[in-house]
Amino acid sequence: MRQYETMVLLSPELTDETVEEKISGFENKVTEGGGEVLNVDRWGKKRLAYPIQRQRHGIYFVVTYHSEPSVVANIERDMRIDEETWRYMTMRMDEALLRKLEKNAKSAAAREREDSSEGGDGASSRKPAPSSSDDS
Repeated sequence: MRQYETMVLLSPELTDETVEEKISGFENKVTEGGGEVLNVDRWGKKRLAYPIQRQRHGIYFVVTYHSEPSVVANIERDMRIDEETWRYMTMRMDEALLRKLEKNAKSAAAREREDSSEGGDGASSRKPAPSSSDDS
């Protein structure tokens, strides 16, 4: 199985319940095809760079998952037919990119642990305030 990431743009006129149905339908298609959903990132309603069907906003979500290529083709076919799905883009995550993302995540976590162990509030990196003593 390969790892994929699909970004979907939906009509802004959909209700929250309908959007959740679309997302759960996507997840069901992946799992029914023997795949596994790793993450669903709901971006919500965002302004578009250009109007689509005379609309200035759209609803975005991104799904990261493991699946076979045939399942991805079926999901994309269904999205192509659905009039409420305006755009979609699926990317296959290759091994080199996944290793790089994992390495970056580990180094960011290490930096965060290091920062929190140095005092937490950043007070240790500040210079002490000058004292006001009478030296005259």
